[in-house]
Amino acid sequence: MGSAAIEDLVRTGKYGLDLGIGDLDLERAKVLANSFPNTSQTYKVNVTDVDKLASILKGYDAVVNATWYENNLDVMRACVKAGCNYNDLGGLFHTTRKQILLDTEMKASGISAVVGGGESPGITNVMCFLAAEEMSRVESVKIYAGAKETGSSDNLVFPFSVSTVIDEYTKKPVEYLEGSYREVPPLSGDEEIEFPEPIGKKLCHYSIHSEPATLPASIGKGVTNVEFRLGISEKLVSTLAPLIELGMLSEGRTIPVGGQLISPRDFVVSFFNAKSQGEGEIERCVGLKVVVTGMSDDGKKSKVTCDLICQPGSYGIKNATAYLTGVAGSIFGQYLANDKVPKGVIAPELAVDSKEFARELESRDIKIAKRIDFID
Repeated sequence: MGSAAIEDLVRTGKYGLDLGIGDLDLERAKVLANSFPNTSQTYKVNVTDVDKLASILKGYDAVVNATWYENNLDVMRACVKAGCNYNDLGGLFHTTRKQILLDTEMKASGISAVVGGGESPGITNVMCFLAAEEMSRVESVKIYAGAKETGSSDNLVFPFSVSTVIDEYTKKPVEYLEGSYREVPPLSGDEEIEFPEPIGKKLCHYSIHSEPATLPASIGKGVTNVEFRLGISEKLVSTLAPLIELGMLSEGRTIPVGGQLISPRDFVVSFFNAKSQGEGEIERCVGLKVVVTGMSDDGKKSKVTCDLICQPGSYGIKNATAYLTGVAGSIFGQYLANDKVPKGVIAPELAVDSKEFARELESRDIKIAKRIDFID
């Protein structure tokens, strides 16, 4: 996803870019930088070393943080020290809520920090605002993410970080239901959703995500329900569900093996990481759907649906999840670098004008289709 963001920054940057690429593995950063001669500097970066990261960020106007979400707070602290604007790709609700608490500190430092400026959260949040603008009163916001692997591989596919995928399937989702936040069981709330082709029908279930962390307050208009459901891989669900039931993916649990204490969860993450090495990039199509119900400006009960379909192949990136997330990270990053985002910790839906952001996506042939239905 970081690589996709760099591709888009280089290809679409409207102003001269001084682009830096950081990675824990310096050689990986250099290989990527070599694709764009004379545009990039490279750094060996461990983002948990806040002081060292801050010394690098002092030379930049904005950072797109594409590391694992549990590093978000460290990168934000480095930005405070460096005076650098900030964007990340999501925080799986609880981390996002912790980040919001840094709002006063960010404002005092003159920093704009977008929390969740990727595909989902990010593009999905903007889609919600596009749908809700038709309403004088909002009752319900439902967000769905679906995907379909289009290649012929029978291998188990992790479309992004194994650790993050496992967290999305195992941590208790927090949804905004009937006017308050509630924890619900993982993989609950099944709903069959029809995405536009080529994705088609997907069984979607609750998954912990950052959209409900910000949208109830951002949308307002009396909204009582904000829900996120995921429907990306039946094979992943069928593989991970029994491991969840056995407790093998629980955090903090250890068992003795050969005289040592081993975390079953750490073993599973390491196993799938090793298994996925060398399998190459998957071909993956992504669908995002937002359904907002409420009262239209003329007093009619209405439902507004926004759909986005992204095929693999743009920039030579076969995984549309990586492409969409990287493109969104690039767009938010360019807004930040040019001081077009309010100061403080900002939800993605409040960081940009939704129609302008949609035009940015459309310039990359990523289109949001909106439909309004009146309900009897």
